[in-house]
Amino acid sequence: MNVSLRLLFVYLLIYCPFALNAQVYKGMVADAESREPIAFVNIVYSQGAGAVTDIDGRFEIRTEAQVNELRVSCLGYESKVIPINAFSNNDIIYLMPQEYQLQAVNVLPGENPALVVMKRVVDNKRRHNPDNYDPFSCIIYHKMTLDFEWPAALSEEEKQELRDSLGIRNDSYLFLFESVSEKKHWKKGLGKEKILSGRVSGLKDPILASFPAMIQPFSFYDPQISLLGYAYLNPASKAGLSAYRFILEDTYTNHAGDSIFYISYRPREERNFRGLTGTFHIDGKTSAIKTVAATTAGTENGMRLFIRQNYQPVANGTWFPKQLESSLELGGVGVFRKLPFPIVGKGKSYVTAINTQPQMSASEFDNVVLEDLALEKDAPDVAAFRYEPLTSRDSLTYHFLDSIGRKNHLDAILKTQISLVKGYVPMGKFQLDLSKLVDYNDYEGLKLGAGLYTSPRLSKNFTTGGYYTYGFGDKAGKFGVKLDLTPFANKENKLYARYYDDVYATGTYEFIDGIKNLSSERFSRFMTETMDLSEGWEAGAEFRFAKYFKTDVFYKQRDVSPQKVYRFDQTSTIEPAFNMSTMGVRLKWAHKETFSHTPLGKISNGTNWPVIWINALAGQWEADKEYNFTRFESRVHKQFNYPNSMYTTVRVEGGYMDGDYPGSLLYSALGSYKSFTVLVPYSFGTMRLNEFAANQFAAVYFSHGFPLALNTNKRIKPEIVLSTNVAFGDAPAGVTTFRKGYYESGLYLKNLFSNFIFQYGLSVHYRYGTYSLPKPIDNWAFKLGLEFAF
Repeated sequence: MNVSLRLLFVYLLIYCPFALNAQVYKGMVADAESREPIAFVNIVYSQGAGAVTDIDGRFEIRTEAQVNELRVSCLGYESKVIPINAFSNNDIIYLMPQEYQLQAVNVLPGENPALVVMKRVVDNKRRHNPDNYDPFSCIIYHKMTLDFEWPAALSEEEKQELRDSLGIRNDSYLFLFESVSEKKHWKKGLGKEKILSGRVSGLKDPILASFPAMIQPFSFYDPQISLLGYAYLNPASKAGLSAYRFILEDTYTNHAGDSIFYISYRPREERNFRGLTGTFHIDGKTSAIKTVAATTAGTENGMRLFIRQNYQPVANGTWFPKQLESSLELGGVGVFRKLPFPIVGKGKSYVTAINTQPQMSASEFDNVVLEDLALEKDAPDVAAFRYEPLTSRDSLTYHFLDSIGRKNHLDAILKTQISLVKGYVPMGKFQLDLSKLVDYNDYEGLKLGAGLYTSPRLSKNFTTGGYYTYGFGDKAGKFGVKLDLTPFANKENKLYARYYDDVYATGTYEFIDGIKNLSSERFSRFMTETMDLSEGWEAGAEFRFAKYFKTDVFYKQRDVSPQKVYRFDQTSTIEPAFNMSTMGVRLKWAHKETFSHTPLGKISNGTNWPVIWINALAGQWEADKEYNFTRFESRVHKQFNYPNSMYTTVRVEGGYMDGDYPGSLLYSALGSYKSFTVLVPYSFGTMRLNEFAANQFAAVYFSHGFPLALNTNKRIKPEIVLSTNVAFGDAPAGVTTFRKGYYESGLYLKNLFSNFIFQYGLSVHYRYGTYSLPKPIDNWAFKLGLEFAF
C-alpha cells in the first residue's frame, strides 16, 4: 500500500465516525418583500451556538449537538423561530422587514458590556488592520448593478407601467458593471490596486469599470472611513468610542466554541459629526472584526451609502476581507431635480487568491494607489475571473444594453462627456479648448476666442496647437502657441515650449499645481483690473522625482509694455516698456500624497501632511540700462480634520525680491475686494486690487469650519466658517505698502443653497487696524460664496 493510500485510510478512520454523527444545515436568508439576500443574519441553533450568514445571505451549520430549532434574527427585521423538522436543506428563510426602533439607553452601574468589547477591538486594531500586515496580494472580483428601487406598495402591474413609461425592460437592470483588480501591499502606506479587466453594459470599452472599486474601502480600521468623498468617524476608533452608543444585541458561540458578539452602534444624539449606523460581529477570542455593516447616518447631496464587509482568518492569525458589499442610493440630483424613485447601485466584491508570501519588491510601488488598466489592448476577459456565473438577468442586461449602446454610439457620447469635463471638445485628431471660447476679467472685459490642439488620437507623446482671443474691454486680440512633449510613460514628466502675445496680470505669482482645477480660487481672474502686454517665449521641463517632489525648470524671454498706472504707485505714471529674461525653478513637496488613475486622468487623493511650495528665479531686464534681480516665494498649506468633522485650515505664504526690478513685479495681487462679488479663498476680501504692493511680505490665512445638520437627510447642510487673515509687507519709497500689518476677519455661511453643480453661501469680512478706512462701511466686504458641489 503506497503512502497516499495509507494517509487516506488513516484520514477516513479518524474523520468518518465524526462525520457520520455530524449534522449539516444549509440555507439562505432573504428579505420577504424584495426577495434579496440578507447579509450577517444571526442563526442560533443550540444552547447559544450559532452562525452568521455571509454577504450572499447563505449559511452552513455543522454540529454534532441536538438541534431543535433555528433562531433567526437581524436588526431591521422581525425575528423568526423555525422548528428543525420544518426546515429542509437549501431552504430560503424569509424575514419581514420592520422599522428598527433604537433602544433606549439606560445609565446603569458598571461599564457597558458592548463598550468593553469595542475597547478591546480598538486596542487590537493594529494587529488586525490589513494595512499593517507584511507584504500580501489578492485578486478582487467586483460586480455592481444599477436599478430603480420600486416601493413595495406598488403592484407588479404598476411597476410594469412605470418601466414601460421610462423605456426600461422589466427583465434587465439599468446598468451592470464588472471588473477585476489585483491588490498588492508592501507595508503600511505602500500599496497599489490595478484594475486588470472590466465590462460595462452598453459600452464597448470598459471606461467606467473602476467605479465599483472606488466606492468600497478595503478594511474598516482607519480612524476615518472615506465614503462618497467625505470622512466618517469610525466607531471602532478611540474617538469613536465616546462619540457612538454601542448596544450588545446578542452573544453566541461558533463551531469552535469561541464567543461571537453582535453589537449595534449609532451616533450619540448630543454629538454633531459625520457618523455611521450599523452592526459588528466581533470574534471574542481575537477581538477582530468578523463582520461590519455601516450606513451613512445622513445623506450627502441626496446620496446614501451602505457597506458591508465579511472577514476571514488566514495564516498567522491575520484577518482578511473575504466579501465586500456596497449599496449606493441616489435620491435625486440637485435641489429641484428629484428622481421619481431612488436609483440604487448594489455592488459585491469577492476577495480571492490571498497570498501572504508574494514575490514583490518596493520598486513596484509609487504614489499611484489605483491604476485602471482595463482599457489596455491586452487586458484579459473579465469572464475568466468571475466569482460566480452571470445570472439570466445579468445576461439579458448585457444583451439588451449592448445593442442599445451600439445603435446609439454610447462609447463616443461618454468619451465626449469625459473630454468636456476635462475642458475639451473632441474633434477627431484635434480638440477644441473650451476655456478659450468665453471668458471675462475687469481689464479685457468680455473675451471670445478659440483654441485648437492635437488630441491623444494623433499622438500620446506630444500636443501642439494654439489659441486666439479678443477682449471687448481693451479692444485687442491676443494669441499663443505651444508644444508639449511627453516621451515617457508618466504624463507628469514633460518638455514644453510656448510663444505668446498676450496680456498678464501684474503683481501675481504662481506655484506649480498651486490651484486645483475646480477650486474657487480660480475666480480671482475675473477681478483682474491691471495687466501688462507681454510678447515672448518660454521653455522648460516639468517632472516628478523622489516620489513626492514635483518641479518645473524654465527660461523666459519677453518684451513687456505696461498699459495702466498701478494703483499703489504714488507717482501716478505709466512705467516705460522693457525687455526681460528670467530663469528659475518651481518646486512642490507633498509628502505621502497619493493619486488614482481614472478616466478623468490622474487625480490627487491628497495627503495628511503639510504641502510646501518654493519658487526661486533670477532675472535680468533692460529699460534705460541693464538691471538684475532675484525673487523667491514660498507657501505652506495644511488642513487639520477633527473627529467631530470640524476642520482648521492654515496657509502661510510670502515673497522676497532683491536687486533692481520693474514695478509690475511687486507683489500687489493680494486683494479681491469689489462692492459685491464672488468670495475668493486665501485672499484679502477687504483689500482693494493693487491697493498695496511689497517687495517682501508674509501672509497668514486662518479659517475654522463648523459643519451643521450632519447625520440628517436634509439636502442642505450649512457650515459656519470663521476666518482671520494677516499680512505684513515692505516696499521702496513711492509705493503704498502695509508694513504695520493688514488685518481682517470674516464669517462665511457656506452651503446655504445648492444645485447639481454649485453650492452657494454668503460671507462678510471686516477690515481693522492701521489700514482701516475712514468710512466704517468701506471696511466691510459682502460676498457670494460659490463652490463646486462635487
